[in-house]
Amino acid sequence: MSDTAVLSLDRIIASSPVVILWGEPEERHPVDFVTGNIARFGYTVSEIVLEEIPFLSLLLPEDRDRVKEEFFGAVRENAPSILLEYRIVTRAGEVRWIEDRTAFHRDGNGKAFAYQSSLLDVTDRKTAELRARESEERLSRVLAASKVGIWEYFPGSDSFSGSGHGEILGLEDGEFPLSREELFGRTLSPKENDGAETAWERFLSGEDSFLDVECRATLPDGTSRWVVFKGFPVRNGEGSLLRVTGLTIDITSLKEAELRAEAQNRRLELLHSMFLSFMEELDSTALLERILTKACELAGTEHGSLSVYQEKKNTFLRVFGTGLYAPMVNESRPAFVGISGYVFKKKKRIIIRDYRNHPGRTPDERLSEITTIIAMPFFQGKKFMGVLSIAYTDGFPEIDAEMLASLDQFAAAASIALENARLYEGSRRELEERKRAEERLRFHGKLVEAAAEGASFLLSLENGEQALNFALRSLGEALGARRTNLFRNCTGQDGTKNVRLLARSSASWTRGDPILPETLSWEENLSAVYTLLAEGGIYTGPISGFGSIPEGPVPDAGPVWFMAVPILFRSEFWGFLGFSFEGREIPVRADETDVLRAAAYNLAASVIRWESEQEVLRSYEKLRNTFNDVIRTMGQIVGKKDPYTIEHQERVALLATEIGAALGLDGERLEGLRIAGLVHDVGKVEIPSEILSKPGRLSPLEFELIKTHAGSSYDILREIDFPWPVAEIARQHHEKLDGSGYPRGLKGDEILLEARILTVADVVEAMASHRPYRPSLGLEAALGEIERNSGILYDPVVVRACAAVLENSPGILGAS
Repeated sequence: MSDTAVLSLDRIIASSPVVILWGEPEERHPVDFVTGNIARFGYTVSEIVLEEIPFLSLLLPEDRDRVKEEFFGAVRENAPSILLEYRIVTRAGEVRWIEDRTAFHRDGNGKAFAYQSSLLDVTDRKTAELRARESEERLSRVLAASKVGIWEYFPGSDSFSGSGHGEILGLEDGEFPLSREELFGRTLSPKENDGAETAWERFLSGEDSFLDVECRATLPDGTSRWVVFKGFPVRNGEGSLLRVTGLTIDITSLKEAELRAEAQNRRLELLHSMFLSFMEELDSTALLERILTKACELAGTEHGSLSVYQEKKNTFLRVFGTGLYAPMVNESRPAFVGISGYVFKKKKRIIIRDYRNHPGRTPDERLSEITTIIAMPFFQGKKFMGVLSIAYTDGFPEIDAEMLASLDQFAAAASIALENARLYEGSRRELEERKRAEERLRFHGKLVEAAAEGASFLLSLENGEQALNFALRSLGEALGARRTNLFRNCTGQDGTKNVRLLARSSASWTRGDPILPETLSWEENLSAVYTLLAEGGIYTGPISGFGSIPEGPVPDAGPVWFMAVPILFRSEFWGFLGFSFEGREIPVRADETDVLRAAAYNLAASVIRWESEQEVLRSYEKLRNTFNDVIRTMGQIVGKKDPYTIEHQERVALLATEIGAALGLDGERLEGLRIAGLVHDVGKVEIPSEILSKPGRLSPLEFELIKTHAGSSYDILREIDFPWPVAEIARQHHEKLDGSGYPRGLKGDEILLEARILTVADVVEAMASHRPYRPSLGLEAALGEIERNSGILYDPVVVRACAAVLENSPGILGAS
């Protein structure tokens, strides 16, 4: 080889980033040859080859044992090559990360007689990886506090990695990685697993562009959580899926409130339709069959029985049966035995949750499959008519207070319908009573129609106050009442038990009216009727006898009578529905009181439903507040290093939002702009504190390091599923209209409008505020800067909007 060729090779080696060396695979790791570019680490070829400085001594002490173990492990296991990462210390004392690719040369017996290594300095890449890992760990801690877990899925290895799932799924970080089958199998029921798998297959096949799965997860302790899995694809330049990044969000409180509201709405709608259906059927036999069918539908079971009490024989006759009870129709049994006997004695609903082990169980093998049974009485007015039984055979269902209350209301509606049918039949049998029966039916129908109309108002109108007023007015007009009131129990600040007026509806009167107070004390005003109402009795009598309530001035008025219909909700005294009548006759008989009870219950149930809806809204607001807390926490991460930055971000967010509003941005874009303002400098967490708070001018190198924060903000924020381009806005907030900005030198409309707004707000706040390296320059200087460079560095439309905002609100940035 010529001297010229050798010289060229030396130059190539000297400029190469890869150091080549080889030697024999012995314990001390000798080096027989090393390229001259070992000098990049401060060492000479002779020092290494002659072992004046042994190669292993270059390694950081913490890495030596690991490297030796992996190196000689590969020698022993006949591996053809090995890839190592370790740190070396240069002669100048600097620690550098090395990627070492070593190949082994072996003889015919497979014994290694030489190694050849290629050393590449990967310090920059490794440092970036470590910083990214630290950022991920910080973000994981923030997300964990918000009940949000983060994960990644790798299709090639079918494995999940993740963190922050301890409280959400009961999985600690050390339990990852997990395969998809392991993750779903451990946390989801088979039914939920099938749904999640289907969603995953659609996502991985490309049918869905992103993953959004809502399901119920089961924790190791047997409790369950409602969670949402959100996943987003990461693809290479060719479009192939590399991995999926995503979040696991605990939505248990929000979902449970939503499910409660939905279940209550479904029950109310079903009850409303049943009520109307019962009123349409006037044949008592057909009505009884319909009552049983609808009861099973409401309870969610196919097994039901309806038995009528035969007073002369003191027996029960099963007139209808479905499911297990179908073969028992027309059978009689003594009235004092079994579950029906207990209901007959107590005249109230009973629940046997574990019927198989119940001591009073009927010894009938045909009923051996029953696990839970609910039996309730039904009446004609106050007369006991029979027992309706509902049974379950598939385990022990969850029977909550709302369901039981719905069944109670159903029983009341069934009683009303039976009475309606019996009145109709009686009118045909008794010719002499026809006219009065028809009048009664008309009044009854009017009352039922008013109750149904009131229920329709309660279900269809969005304004709760208006719905209550219309419903009360319908009932009052049907009864001919002068005033209709709805009262609810409450507790005063001093602990006294009171009743508070919720709604009031008035008819047109020709004379004065006694006005009931907004709040009444049970002890002081209503002690005489409290026990009656609390036990479900209806009060009727003069208003002066209704406790000690004063009548008030009623010029030329006749006596005023009052009727109070109690409302029992979830077996507790909730309040009462009150009617005021002129004269002594109250046009409601005992058989209409069930209509009023059902109507009163509907009013209370609607009030509670609206409160449940408000609870859902509050849950959504809580979720939004949690989101804001996450954003605020991210800002505080930077604030730990530089207190000026967190205050700067808050003021910039405020000013930018006002500028955006002046430019006519809608509410959603303004919220995205505000969020971007609060976190646009989060990337400064990767800048050393001594540079962020350095007094005096920064060196060129320090300024270049400062400039990296925009890209770092983007890297941190892009992993979060914002509904706005927050990450991109943060990356662009130092771009300038003429392309002189950083990090990408964007121009004009290449820069997002939100970023152009943020740029102006950022400059104004920075100049108008105090900094460690200089005092405040003042608002006039800040305005001068943006107006001087309007159309050059800054968007002129944004500049004019900013100037208008500052003119109208000169104190918007606070003390500078």
